[in-house]
Amino acid sequence: MATNFKYATIQELTKYFNRVGDFDSKFQLFNPSTNSNLHTFHNTGYVDKFFINGDEQQAQNSNADTPNANNEWLYTESENKLEYYSDAYTSTTINEQVFEGGQDFEDTLNQALVDASLELHNYLDMRYSTPLEKIKQTDIDTASVSIVEEYDPIIIKAVCYIATANLIRAKEGASEEADYYYSLVTNPERTGLIDKLNDGIYKLSFEVDANDKKGSIKYRNVSGTMDLVELAGAYSGEPYDLLKIEVEATGAYGVGTFKVHHFSDDKIFGDVTTPEIITGGLQHIYGGLSGRFQGASATDGDIWEVEVVSSHRKQTNKSNATIEMRR
Repeated sequence: MATNFKYATIQELTKYFNRVGDFDSKFQLFNPSTNSNLHTFHNTGYVDKFFINGDEQQAQNSNADTPNANNEWLYTESENKLEYYSDAYTSTTINEQVFEGGQDFEDTLNQALVDASLELHNYLDMRYSTPLEKIKQTDIDTASVSIVEEYDPIIIKAVCYIATANLIRAKEGASEEADYYYSLVTNPERTGLIDKLNDGIYKLSFEVDANDKKGSIKYRNVSGTMDLVELAGAYSGEPYDLLKIEVEATGAYGVGTFKVHHFSDDKIFGDVTTPEIITGGLQHIYGGLSGRFQGASATDGDIWEVEVVSSHRKQTNKSNATIEMRR
């Protein structure tokens, strides 16, 4: 397959299936016939890559170009044979080496992940536009602008489970273990990861749900002893905004102040509110969103970034069992 698109890496596949090393697709080649320095393996099966003692050899010769120099090799599909030229081995010592055919194991695993990623699209196409895009995940210690975009963990996990099932079936045929891994993705009872995504029980990071209007803290940089510990209310403003709450004046309740950077002038953080006293109670933050600070003293320059979605935004991941009514 020409595409190399995949949602998961080999490292992630190994995390979810630690026996992946058992599914190397290489197969051993035996009993070559030797004519001078040309060694021929018969009835090999299809050979894409050639390995000697675990080392991958150079690319094979072009069709009908019989090997005649050291380390040249050629697989002829019509005769199902592999010819290998080397003056380093005799008819005796060549049988002391390990010859294998197949694919590079890394290539095999990457292709399994590509196939699984495209297979996942078949399950998601009715609900989502594919391919899915990477998105900034939560990293409470990194400012939002600096967070590296990633795929949702649930998508990575689903692809790894599909790839695992396919690898097992390719080697073992019908397998209860393969069926188990596939059932973690989808099954008749609709309890798999993708079943719950399609049914609106789970959601992806970019989706809008009923709680997004309450805001969520995505980043905090706090050196003082006071923290923003609660958000409430329902934000009503821009369809999407990233509020930056910043302590303006150091102090305890009734002394410390904060200001809010918000969307304005066609950009995030485009404007800032006038400072307000920190009360310690549930107080208005911005645009219908409320919050509560707790601690001994706020420190000038402390920052919280809060992601908000307007209450007017339509939910994108409602459960199939949910009916929203408006008047």
